Amino acid sequence: MRYSAHLRAVDDNLKLSAWVVLISVALILIGAAGLAVGFALSAHETWAWLLIDFVIFSGIANGMLAWAVAFRIGQARWTPAINRIAHSAIAFIPFLAVVLIALLAGVAGWVPWIAHPVRTKLTWLNWPAFVTRDFLSLAVLWILFFILVRWSLNADEKARRGEDITESDHHRLNSIALACAMIYSISVTIIGWDFIMSLAPRWVSTMFGPYYFTSDMYAGLMVIIIMSAWLAKPLGVEEFLQSQQFKDLGNLMLGMSLLLMGFFYAQYVTIWYENLPDESPFLIIRYLRGPWSYIGWAAFIIEYGAPFLLLQSRYLKMHRNLLWPVAALGLAGFALERYLLIGASIIQTRTLLFPAALPAIFGFAGVFTLLVSAFLKRYSPISKADEALRKVYREIEKVETF
Repeated sequence: MRYSAHLRAVDDNLKLSAWVVLISVALILIGAAGLAVGFALSAHETWAWLLIDFVIFSGIANGMLAWAVAFRIGQARWTPAINRIAHSAIAFIPFLAVVLIALLAGVAGWVPWIAHPVRTKLTWLNWPAFVTRDFLSLAVLWILFFILVRWSLNADEKARRGEDITESDHHRLNSIALACAMIYSISVTIIGWDFIMSLAPRWVSTMFGPYYFTSDMYAGLMVIIIMSAWLAKPLGVEEFLQSQQFKDLGNLMLGMSLLLMGFFYAQYVTIWYENLPDESPFLIIRYLRGPWSYIGWAAFIIEYGAPFLLLQSRYLKMHRNLLWPVAALGLAGFALERYLLIGASIIQTRTLLFPAALPAIFGFAGVFTLLVSAFLKRYSPISKADEALRKVYREIEKVETF
């Protein structure tokens, strides 16, 4: 069976404003200067800042691509523009790969178990195994993501040439999406264990892996909402990003906030009632005693509590200009929580790591903006393979009615 590929063409690709480029470049320079000053004056805490920025932005990028995977597996017919926005995160992956290599090369500067080995965990927490598994985990995941996006773009090319998007094309995309989903959960769990849990090497939590990769998807979804609200008109895809689409995105965000609060509770209450000396200090430092506890509960409220309450409103979810600020609020909470998880393991007596390195996060934001904008400028803002699904299912529905 062959499906028509004479689909609606959207030619209004993103036109990059000179101001966007200038601001992004300025942010990159500020971030680079912050890192340079930080490494010169306080290398250990600057490594921590670099790690924090990496887990925030790799979480966003991986989470965005994970939603493209989920929508493809679910055969979503309402996401041709949303999926392409999610695909744009692939342009940020090469930059993340460079940062990953830097972190792995300088691992002795930010993990405690090289200078102070934990004898009971030497099989897992040793330098060769750590570097190998983290590099391979993300390399395999990112290669699969690249294949997914490349095959989706190939379908765009076929449609542009007037060729049909065939059943074989859909089958290939479905197959690679399934592979991405399986590897995503494994790879991102390993990163959560090594880049966060290993900073408190005696701490153990079986819930942390699922919580970590699910919260990355939550962050990715919030960035997709923000980008969809801001770029619908510049990309010329308002037809594909109407009130119903934003309502669906809002419902997904609502569901994810509830799911993650459930994960948080399951982890918290288990550690609380067991009260084991290897587990309880991690939560006590972050949520019960000391200066970090205020940040812990602020992050929880901003990331989950406030969005959960605000997203009860159907009216809010259907209006992009009301929905994206809620997503931005949740994203700020996500970044604050990642800062909490890492920062409290680095130093427990104060809550602000070396402030001169703080601007590095603006550098990451500048690079992200430039690279994803360049992707959206170069490629069609509509995923033609996902748009074709709507026609496919219309034909199926017609057949079923006879």
